[in-house]
Amino acid sequence: MLGIGATATLAAWTDQENAKATLTAGTFALESLVSGGSWTDTTAPAAAAVLPLAATGMMPGTSKAAWIQIRTKAGSGAGTVNLTGVTLATTPADPTVDPNKSFSDALTVRIGTVATTGDCVPSWTGGSLATKVGTLPTGLTPATVGANSTLVAIYCVVVTLPTNAANAAQGGSVTPTWAFTGTSS
Repeated sequence: MLGIGATATLAAWTDQENAKATLTAGTFALESLVSGGSWTDTTAPAAAAVLPLAATGMMPGTSKAAWIQIRTKAGSGAGTVNLTGVTLATTPADPTVDPNKSFSDALTVRIGTVATTGDCVPSWTGGSLATKVGTLPTGLTPATVGANSTLVAIYCVVVTLPTNAANAAQGGSVTPTWAFTGTSS
């Protein structure tokens, strides 16, 4: 006979297994190339790639074209890229007459993607048109850039001084900087 208050104890054995993983974030970074240059990261506006437009001494009816290739850096994921901004810098002018503003207001810009760099010529009519050099063209669609420097986007930029440019544009100077922004996919 068992006494009151006695308890029975059963033994239970346990074992445990564990799993761990190291998680790291991927990267998304772009680089660009212009004719005569090398692949460069031009994130800072001060380090902007210089488009070889050869657009000095423009006369009414003149168009100049240049291309910029944009791709992801090695080790980067895929994504898209699109023109998202334009800023203008002008050289100082005579305050009584501002040929820089007249010149800037007269210039038109056509921007879009092309299949090859050879397709980017002054007579190119693709892409989207901005009626002033300092405005974004409407209707641009993002271009795809592949992971690890594959699938390069080639943008063509055509700048035109129309035949009806104002006489006040003579001697004007402007430096546009176009910003292309990438987004990871």
